[in-house]
Formats: sequence, structure tokens, C-alpha cells
Amino acid sequence: MIQFLIPGFLYAAGAVAAGVIALHFLVTEQPKSDVLPTVRFFPDVVARSTSVTLRPSDLWLLLLRVLTILLIGAAFAQPRFTPGHHPVARIVVVDLSRAVGNRTELADSARPYLSGAAAAVVFSDQAREVAPSIVADSLDASASGAESKRARGALTPALIAALRAASRVRESADSVEIVVVSPFVQEEADAATTTVRALLPGALRTVRVAAAPSAAASGVTARVPSVEWADSGATALWAPRAAVDTIGAVRAGDVVLVSPFVRRWRLELGPDSLTDESTRVYARWADGEPAAVERTIGADCVRSLGISMPTTGDVVLRPEFEGFLAALETPCNAAHDFTPLAPAFMAAMQGPDQLAPASALQPRATHMTPLVPWLLAGALVLALLELVVRRRRADSPVVEELSIANTPRTAA
Repeated sequence: MIQFLIPGFLYAAGAVAAGVIALHFLVTEQPKSDVLPTVRFFPDVVARSTSVTLRPSDLWLLLLRVLTILLIGAAFAQPRFTPGHHPVARIVVVDLSRAVGNRTELADSARPYLSGAAAAVVFSDQAREVAPSIVADSLDASASGAESKRARGALTPALIAALRAASRVRESADSVEIVVVSPFVQEEADAATTTVRALLPGALRTVRVAAAPSAAASGVTARVPSVEWADSGATALWAPRAAVDTIGAVRAGDVVLVSPFVRRWRLELGPDSLTDESTRVYARWADGEPAAVERTIGADCVRSLGISMPTTGDVVLRPEFEGFLAALETPCNAAHDFTPLAPAFMAAMQGPDQLAPASALQPRATHMTPLVPWLLAGALVLALLELVVRRRRADSPVVEELSIANTPRTAA
């Protein structure tokens, strides 16, 4: 099924096409001529007269012009294919962070919801949307594999990713169901979690799995990290930005430092490198880009910062700046807070009993759909073809003979 995001352009194109068809019923031709004694007083020019006919003229040109206009209108109307309609579209959010105690339990708990899901989101310190079938296969593989180091979980970016997925699938369903499979521990929530949850209308189903033991309980020794700065040139993880810009805040852990930071560096690692067990994003800019990464090299922990500290203003004198520096120096294996979230917090997460109606979700921003370039290319081809047809008609010997035969004659 094809849906037009901005159908007004299609209606406008239809109106213009109707006007073109109407114009083709107006025929301009050479009127019948005769020899009059006074014709010598008229200028020697070709006379034309316009009349209305019952049959449109130049049918091929008419067809090309109408198709060109309709293709251009369809392109601006943003057509796209929409899937079949379903009563409920389910979005499954799966926690892959270090807080998960048993990956086999996680796979068993998520698998029933992933079957038939419209979208799936996986998260640890960052969230991304993945095909539900791929998530199910990866969970089965990880359940049977060896335990590996994982990053700290963050519910806020996971809920934001779920909200984006809901805006995308809202057009193919009457209601949207969001299911979150997670241990729901203290370290995964922050001050923005409840605010982002409020943006999701309707119920949110929470499926709780067992949490892992804390680092202190498992005998893991905390390590003091060494810090390296991109400005010092001591690391090759950061590359100079092609265009230096300014951003208003950076976050490290639970500490947010607000200041007009000048961003001179970008992370040289690709997205695949950030999923490496030895590398994780430790701090982010306000727009989500990495501002600092943490790497495990043997028994050492290194934090690499792509942050240029402000040289003007009073930001370094604020208490928040001290807290920000303290967050950067937090030991790499500090005790994890795997305490379950309070019942009141979980009740706020679950929300009302009713599912969110699709109409209550914000539609996603309009972008150029994949069909638009093809429609514009087709319109361009038809426009060029019209020029070819008109030129061939103008160069036709029959047209030249008719032009000569209809040239008005003047009396001597």
C-alpha cells in the first residue's frame, strides 16, 4: 500500500494537469485566406486564430506533459510503502548491560515477546534499534557463550530509542505496546528517566530478570584510571574536526556540566569499535556524540577525553566542575549499585493499564522517501522526451509543406 505524506502536492498537480488538458482543446491554426484587393495594405505576417475543438490536439505531447506534472506532484507528496495494518504493534527493549545476572534467563524472558514484534531495541550505555530476529539469535548465542565484560546500563537512552521506534510503527497499528526486559537496578536510572517515560503514552510492560551481584560482592578490585587528553596529542583515538563547533553541555556518569564547550575533536573509532568489550563510551556531549571513552588495556584502565576545557568564563570555579572532574576520576571497577529500583519508581514506569493508542504518539519527522528520486528522474526523462517530440514535429517535412501552403498570399 502506498501512502502520501503530503497529499496536497498531489492534488495541486492534478489541478495543473487538468489545466494543461483544457489548454489542449484550444487550437491555434492558420485561418482560411482569400485574395482581396486591399490585402496589400496589411503587413506580411502569418495570421493565427484560436478556436475550441471537441478533440484535444497533440495527444502525445498532452500525455507527456500530464505524466510529467503528475510525477513531479507525486514526488513532492512524499509517497512511501506502508506495511499491513495490525491491531497492536509491539516494541521490545532488551537490557544487555552488566546488571543482567543470567543471560539464559534474559533470552528466555525476551524470546516470547520478540516473536512477532514490530521493532526491537537493545541497550547498555547506549541504545540502538535492531531487527527482532537478530536480537533473538544474538540472545541465544550469548546465553550459550562465555561471560564477558559489559557496560553500565542506561534506561533513558533506551526509552528514547523506543519512543523513536513507536513513532515509526504508529502508522501500521491501532495501539503500540512497549515491553522492557531488564533487572531495573538503581545504576540504570537517572534524573531524566521519569521525564522521558512521561513522553510515552499508555502502559509500559516491565519484565524483570535477576540482577548480577555487585562488584564488591564478587571480589572485583577497583582500579584508578589514567587519564589522557586529546589536546595533549598523546592518543590517536581522536581526530581534529573538519568544522569546529560549540555545544552546551557534557555528561560523565551522573554529572552534567553546562558550559559553551568548543568541540575540536571527534572520535576516530567506528561504531563497531564501541561494541568491543574493552572499549566503552564514558562521557557524551549533549547531542549524544562520545566525549570520552574508557579502555581496558591488560590490567590498566585508561580514560581518553576529547574535551577541550573552557579557557574563558567562570565554569572552572563552579562546584559542578569539581564534580565533573571527580566523575572522570571514578575508579573503573567501583562497586556497582545493583539494588532494585523502588516500587514507586516501577509503578511510574509501568504507567496506566491501557496501551498507547497510535494516534497519541508523535509522528516522526518527514524526510525524503526512497521513491522521490525515482519519480523526479522519471519526470526529467519525460520532459526531455517532450523536447525531442516537439523538435521532430517542427522538423517534419509535412509541417513545413503545411506552413508553406498556409502562408497568406498578397495581391500585387
